[in-house]
Amino acid sequence: MWKFFKRPIVIIIIIALGIGIFISKTDFSPSDPLIEEAEKHIGIAHREGGAFPEQGFDSSGFVQYVFNEVLGFMLPRTLDQQMEQGKEVNREDIEEGDVLFFSKDGGSVSHSAIYMGDDRLIHPTVSKGVEVTHFNDNSYWSGNFIEARRISEPPDIAEDNDIVAVAQQYLDVPYEFGGETPNGFDCSGFVQYVFDEVSDIYLPRTTDQQWQAGEEVNIEDIQPGDVLFYSDTYREGISHNGIYIGGGQFIHASRTQEVTTSYVSEEYWQEKFTGVKRFNQLKVSSDDPVVSEAARYIGEVPYQSGGTTRAGFDTAGFIQYVFREAEGIQLPRTADEQWEKGAHIDKEDLQPGDLVFLEATHLNPAIYVGNHQVVHVTPDDGVTVTNIEASNYWGPKFFGAKRVEK
Repeated sequence: MWKFFKRPIVIIIIIALGIGIFISKTDFSPSDPLIEEAEKHIGIAHREGGAFPEQGFDSSGFVQYVFNEVLGFMLPRTLDQQMEQGKEVNREDIEEGDVLFFSKDGGSVSHSAIYMGDDRLIHPTVSKGVEVTHFNDNSYWSGNFIEARRISEPPDIAEDNDIVAVAQQYLDVPYEFGGETPNGFDCSGFVQYVFDEVSDIYLPRTTDQQWQAGEEVNIEDIQPGDVLFYSDTYREGISHNGIYIGGGQFIHASRTQEVTTSYVSEEYWQEKFTGVKRFNQLKVSSDDPVVSEAARYIGEVPYQSGGTTRAGFDTAGFIQYVFREAEGIQLPRTADEQWEKGAHIDKEDLQPGDLVFLEATHLNPAIYVGNHQVVHVTPDDGVTVTNIEASNYWGPKFFGAKRVEK
């Protein structure tokens, strides 16, 4: 009898073992790349503010790291912003790789985890670091669950915004201190270049001067194309800035990298944050014929001693040329003589097309274009735009203003 049953029994045992192994693999081996990556970090300690294996993880840092490693895009750094990504999933429809969010005692979101399937979560906890826990079978996590999100695409970038679209063309351009061209940028040179190229908005050259221009905006009201400012980075005071591109990110020329994107919510940038400025209103108006004519030569015509033509201008030659071309007004040849023409205007009453005189070693005449900006000629920059409120050099040199009418 034993001999008769021996071979079938062995076969049945082998089949049963095979089925058991298959079931075991099906139940416990990860099938989602996000889960595979997450499991590599089981046991790594919890650390508030941690976002890398070598420093430890908090929950949002863990989710950010895993998604970047697997899907190649960065999620925001904070729980609130992560919960705005992707699409909401009903609790009964949660799948592997979905991100679950929790609140403690009914308050604001306080924790996140990645769903592994089979009622399991993987996440960093304060007591055990990155670990696997149950979800529905755990009264704490089940009771504190508030929302699940399925995230498969990077955060939305406002690529339909002209400023954002052009700024992104310069991703990976190397950082160069003092750089202001696509061969190399520093932070304020990058911001200045993009606004000049896209919107004919001529910003001052340095971060602290750019901070003096524009309209201050609350961070809650930030829009793509606004500029974020930071203080005490490589030096004291306002020392860094970048352009907000949507999705909780900004693009900037980083001293440690190149032109890159970062999240506004990153701990470092949160600590250094100073404010937001909007520069839309700084666009040079084309309504006034004198302003419109002057703007044609910004950045196009160099300084030339004695110059009175588009081949090159000196300071007063530029003013004489513009007024003649725009209004048929023949002004004298020198700045001192030009100062004798027209009616005196108080600084607070300036209008586009008025003459502003700045006194350095000699009078430097300029054309007021609105929003504290003038177009004038300097030996270094040729025809250029200066914000006389933001400029540490030209601001104190205001001499007076005249209105010359046809």
